[in-house]
Parts: sequence; structure tokens; C-alpha cells
Amino acid sequence: MLPTLFSSTILAGALAGSAMAQAPDAGCVLPSEPKGIPAAIDAAITGPADKDRACMKALLIREARMMFVSLGADGAPTYTLQTLDDWIARVKARGHTMLEEKQLKFHTDRYGNIAHIWSSYALYSDGKQVARGINSIQAIKEAGGWRVTGIMVQAESATAPLPKKYLP
Repeated sequence: MLPTLFSSTILAGALAGSAMAQAPDAGCVLPSEPKGIPAAIDAAITGPADKDRACMKALLIREARMMFVSLGADGAPTYTLQTLDDWIARVKARGHTMLEEKQLKFHTDRYGNIAHIWSSYALYSDGKQVARGINSIQAIKEAGGWRVTGIMVQAESATAPLPKKYLP
């Protein structure tokens, strides 16, 4: 009984580990430190809107969610929650539009194998700035490097301008 239980435990652990730690596709390198996450996000977003998003899929865990916070018509805060596949479909619909995201300034807090990155960004579409805002990024260290578990985004608005401390 003990050898069977022991074998089952090892097999379950091996299967769980392989399901959680997916290796990135060729050309996609996971950051070795949390401070590399903003540049990795920029690289995964920048390019034609309909580009292959293999690097974005490698950077975010499969269960990751992206939450977009905004103000509703009544002025009350609201949000849209998306999976990575939802986000990819929404962006891909923009066709060959050239996107570029640049992290303006970021701060990282880390404890062991978890990290939080507070990052201001600017988003460009065909060379024209279309948005700025704040990304709240949560990440976890896995065997292959750091991966994003979730991103919460709020774009700058007239009622919520970016504070000077988040600008370069």
C-alpha cells in the first residue's frame, strides 16, 4: 500500500508540475528576475495587432486574467475581466495596426517567489499615443523564470490623471 501511495504522490506531483510550468516557445525567454517583466510585456504586445501571441501566452500562466478598470457612464468604477485568449481575440480584430506599449516607470515588490509590479505605461497605435495608465502586475517564479498571474489595468482619464510619481 505504501509504495503505491508513494508512486501516486510522485506521479501527481510530476503531472501538476508539468501542467503549471509550461516552457516558453522558441524565441520567448521568461525573465530571470521580476524587474524584467515590464520589458517582456512590452515585447509581447508590440508589433502588428494580429501577430502571433506565443510569447504573451508563454509569459502569462494559463489561468491568468486581465482586468480593465474604467468609469461607467454614471461615473462609477466598473471593470471588464478577460482571459488571455479573450484579449488576443480583441486585439487581433485590429488587423495590421501597429501597436507599441512602453512601460514609463515601474516599481517592484518581491517576497520569495511572488512579486508585484506597479507600472505606468503608454500605448501607441500606428505611432500615435492612444492611452496611458497604470498596470498592476502579479507574478510568480517558476523553474523557467518569472510568469504573470494577473494584470489589472486602468487607463488615465480626465478625472484620474497619472500622478507625477508614476511618470519618468
